[in-house]
Amino acid sequence: METPRKTLKKSLIKNHLNQFEEDFFNSKKTYIHPSAIVGKNVQLGNNVKIGPFSVLTGNIEIADNSVIHSHVSIGSPAQNLETSNSLGKIKIGKNVRIREFSRVGASKFENGQTTIGDNCYIMSYCHVGHDVTLEKNVTLINNVNLGGHVHVGKNAFLMANTAAHQFCRIGEYCSLAPYSAIRQDLPPYCMFSGLPAKFFGLNLIALKRAKFSRESINAIKHVAKLFYQDKFLLKDIINKAKEEISWGNNNFVKNFLNFIENSNRGVSRKIDF
Repeated sequence: METPRKTLKKSLIKNHLNQFEEDFFNSKKTYIHPSAIVGKNVQLGNNVKIGPFSVLTGNIEIADNSVIHSHVSIGSPAQNLETSNSLGKIKIGKNVRIREFSRVGASKFENGQTTIGDNCYIMSYCHVGHDVTLEKNVTLINNVNLGGHVHVGKNAFLMANTAAHQFCRIGEYCSLAPYSAIRQDLPPYCMFSGLPAKFFGLNLIALKRAKFSRESINAIKHVAKLFYQDKFLLKDIINKAKEEISWGNNNFVKNFLNFIENSNRGVSRKIDF
């Protein structure tokens, strides 16, 4: 038979759990779970949630309506032998979701910054290294691993267990298939897969959902074909774009070519079809 003490203990636990669920999932106010550790230099916006056993240290700004789920680490020192303190700044935008057991590293430099843009969704067990930039609307599926200084463009979609070498750039509306890894830059609007990742077409579903016009999609198809299938030199593609008004003046084509022209790590031209 259950003792009154055990009955009281169960009742208290149940009430605590019910209150947590209400405050964390349903309320419209900022909430920090009692088990979380939030440093003195952490600034939280309106309706920000910090879940159980999460640790936030260093100079961090989290904007309105963002949710940090349980067991998340934000602001720990950059993972290299020379850095022992949380340096620089971490800026997390509005409506960001960071799921369980993910890590966001602090900068490697006093004046550096790790940035997560508005509406990003970072699923469980992801590693966002020091000085990484995620532009708005980026999605990282479980176990994505981003090395230091990686830059991910807006609306990119990195699927489960993908990895990016430090200093790589991933263009906007880019998609990286599961279990892929990159050591060079990925141009915008395209899909990649493999070890190392290879081009296998445009990210048509994302472009159509974003209401890209048929003319713009055809223009991007044309320039991607010249670069990946026909293997034209970049300078020749740029010259052709200047001559062909029908597709060369398209802003997305210009963005595609500008991305490649300004790549420091280079762009792989391997294809997977």
